[in-house]
Amino acid sequence: MHKSLPRRSKAGYTLVELIVVIVIVAVLAAIAAPGWLAFMNSRRANAARDQIFQALRQAQAQAIRGKESQPVTFDTAAALPTIKSLEVIQSVGDGQLEAGDVALRVRNGTAALRDDKVEFDANGNLKIADLLSEQGIKITVTVPPNTGSKRCVIVQTLLGSMRAGSDDECD
Repeated sequence: MHKSLPRRSKAGYTLVELIVVIVIVAVLAAIAAPGWLAFMNSRRANAARDQIFQALRQAQAQAIRGKESQPVTFDTAAALPTIKSLEVIQSVGDGQLEAGDVALRVRNGTAALRDDKVEFDANGNLKIADLLSEQGIKITVTVPPNTGSKRCVIVQTLLGSMRAGSDDECD
């Protein structure tokens, strides 16, 4: 009678195969991570810009409807900047951004805008018409601050026409 040897199972993966797969996944993650982070920052900056754009549009519409001036005030010094429009204060990014993740800047051409305020008169026009530079008033959002995606709202004319801008347009 002869003794049978234990049979080795042929199912499953070897340790070497598992390590190779883990290394490949790690390399792909390292390649994709910076691009994903830039994409997410771009999306956050777009959302913040859209929020500012809507606040300005709503204030302009309310100024026309109510036949009285409507200011939109920006608190750019806070760690999480805020917008005050129609007596409602909201943080930039609607809660999607943490303190220190965003920078907000309000400029009239190349100079800082006094009081960080844009005001529409009873006709929906800019109230500071004599101060409007050729470049318009730019409200710029940068995510993350100093190095990230730049998005802006540009109030271009005395009549209060606005447009969205990005990157180099926002300097």
